[in-house]
Amino acid sequence: MIPDFSELKKLRQIAGLTQAELAKRVGVSQSFIAKIENGKIDPKFSVIKKIYDELLLMINVQDTAEKIMHSPVIVSHEKDDIFSIVNKMENYNISQIPVVNNDEKLIGIIYDYVLLRKIISNNIKKLTASKVMSPLPPLIQKTEPINRILRLFSKYSVVLVIDDKLHPLGIITRSDLIGFLVKYKLEEPQ
Repeated sequence: MIPDFSELKKLRQIAGLTQAELAKRVGVSQSFIAKIENGKIDPKFSVIKKIYDELLLMINVQDTAEKIMHSPVIVSHEKDDIFSIVNKMENYNISQIPVVNNDEKLIGIIYDYVLLRKIISNNIKKLTASKVMSPLPPLIQKTEPINRILRLFSKYSVVLVIDDKLHPLGIITRSDLIGFLVKYKLEEPQ
């Protein structure tokens, strides 16, 4: 999953760095950082990882996943038809939906962009959740530190919070994390 570069800009601002300061720390030019943030270039994954790693060093949050996860998790069952999946996604205004089996254990996730591709290229009457789902994103415990979760978002757009039996307890998106960090920084004593 390619990161949303506008979110990278928000993380830089939360870390309290200018483009020039971040560029110096990463070993690139300020204009290169500006082009990334404006979506004018698509840098190599290694460069994005280096930028995220540097930003994560600057952001120190002591909270855990439980503080920012959305719960309960809206899920789809593996045999749900495409119409019920789309209906849930529209009703809850979500762009991804975890898929569970009959035991309510996670088995996959459906992303809106994958769903769109499947709808275009298949007979939609035969599509079920199990036929349009992608592999699971990272699975974490509710006690996972936010600083560790931040690292996952350099590669993934969502993480799922689970219990010991693979039941979904919560979901965290990049937007959730950034919203939390902005609020955290605003409440931080100056």
